[in-house]
Amino acid sequence: MPIILPFAIVGSLMAKRRATESAGTLGVEDATFGTMLGLTVVICGALTFLPAAALGPLAEHFSLP
Repeated sequence: MPIILPFAIVGSLMAKRRATESAGTLGVEDATFGTMLGLTVVICGALTFLPAAALGPLAEHFSLP
């Protein structure tokens, strides 16, 4: 049953017309797109991992006499 909603979204997107390329369009073959995608992945990973990594030393600091 949960697969119906994604299929409905895909069907809706397929029914739309494709937008024409303009000066503001960012192509997926471009190095800028790859750089932005890579940085987004790294930043999201860092924001997920670093707070948990910082909790250990902080907890140890506050538990010392």
